[in-house]
Amino acid sequence: MISHAHKCIFVHQRKCAGSSIITSFGFGLDSPDWHFANDGVLSPDWSTNPELIQNYFKFAVVRNPWDRFISGWKYCESTRDRSLMDVLTNPPREGHDYRHLTLPQCATLYGPDRKLAVDYLIRFESLDEGYREVCRRIGKANDRLPRVNVAKKSFWSRRPVYRKLFDAPARDLFKKMFAGDIRRFGYHF
Repeated sequence: MISHAHKCIFVHQRKCAGSSIITSFGFGLDSPDWHFANDGVLSPDWSTNPELIQNYFKFAVVRNPWDRFISGWKYCESTRDRSLMDVLTNPPREGHDYRHLTLPQCATLYGPDRKLAVDYLIRFESLDEGYREVCRRIGKANDRLPRVNVAKKSFWSRRPVYRKLFDAPARDLFKKMFAGDIRRFGYHF
């Protein structure tokens, strides 16, 4: 998302409150500004607009990779009825479900130079505090984040903590698949 009014770019990590943040800027799904550089350094917008990228404040939200995976697993139509191990061994490799489940967060946030491409990272686990800091930095009125695209309450109220869902083989496979996110963002099981 790009906001020219606030001179900022938000890199939308899926399953990390992205729709809530973009909505808080007043954009609808039909707005081209909603979709600008949505996949960070992987977006064509990133390489074709170097002046904007360089001069605008860039931020993103990252989330515990295990928790994000469980959220995406139950959100994506192609995976929600499959076992965790089946999804880990046969993950989505393209399209919507790939971006929501399998695409590592660091793939959109680190450039070929291996440097973080955004100016500020919000941790999903402290979303409200991080969002307030972004608002302070860009001079945006500190609105309350709307709850957008949240899974059905009945699922979340009975969803077990991610630690209970990963047995040893699933943990080992996950650690290999998402080693970059785990290491770069400092998350632990």
